[in-house]
Amino acid sequence: MTKETIITDAITYIRELQMNVDNLSEQLLEMEATQGEQLEIKNEEIIDTAEEMGKWGIEPEVQVAHIGPTKLWIKVVCQKKRGGFTKLMEAMNVLGFDLNDTSVTASKGALLVTSSVEVVHGGLTEANQIRDILLEIIHRIY
Repeated sequence: MTKETIITDAITYIRELQMNVDNLSEQLLEMEATQGEQLEIKNEEIIDTAEEMGKWGIEPEVQVAHIGPTKLWIKVVCQKKRGGFTKLMEAMNVLGFDLNDTSVTASKGALLVTSSVEVVHGGLTEANQIRDILLEIIHRIY
């Protein structure tokens, strides 16, 4: 190999690398544009669920009733939001509730959660206090 062919091959290789950089930069810009559109759609969906819930006259609500000395029946109606149910269940666990039978229904932008819970670890048993705390948690989540 002569110096001339080595230099020519190096120049060709560098040009190929520059073309790869340009192609990858274009792909990255396209991906960023697509992600921006997806985020806008997700934000619209969140707004739509809140509007839909309000359109149907559905308001956040919590009902608590005793069904035994340490057992409670809890009904929660709140806005359907990604990750909201998980946060609600974590909060109920922190309050000292062992969830025995739970049902979740989503409709018209709302989430209905009914659950039979057992109070463990000296958790709250006063229905009004539990209702107020759960309402506060719902308002913080949503």
